[in-house]
Amino acid sequence: MNEENQPENKKTAVMGKINELRSNIESFVSDLNVSDLKNHFNKIVKEAQKDFNNVVNKDLQQVKAKLHKEKEDVEKKAKKFLENYKKDLNVLQTKFEKLKTATSQFKKSPVASKTTKKKATKKATTTKKKATKKVASK
Repeated sequence: MNEENQPENKKTAVMGKINELRSNIESFVSDLNVSDLKNHFNKIVKEAQKDFNNVVNKDLQQVKAKLHKEKEDVEKKAKKFLENYKKDLNVLQTKFEKLKTATSQFKKSPVASKTTKKKATKKATTTKKKATKKVASK
């Protein structure tokens, strides 16, 4: 008989433990206040938001620093390009001036100038119409 009661004793022991757990859970839930849960949840959300903002601000600072560095690099490259461009322009300007002076010396040599005579313009003849008087009939 002892063997037959053993499974039943186990069942009742397990049922007793389940009932005890149920009562513990119910008492725990009844002890918790919903407003406390809301406050706790809001605190967790605010902390997470602060952490997120800190991470974003940190990343933002890194991106700003990187962009500032790239801006300075581009400015340096642009200045260097402009300096080289100015040098090239100066070289071309001096070559142009030399060519200009050389061509002006060739133009200064005497060249026979052409003389042109003015032609007299003919006056147009105008014809006068004869004026006729109308006589009024009586």
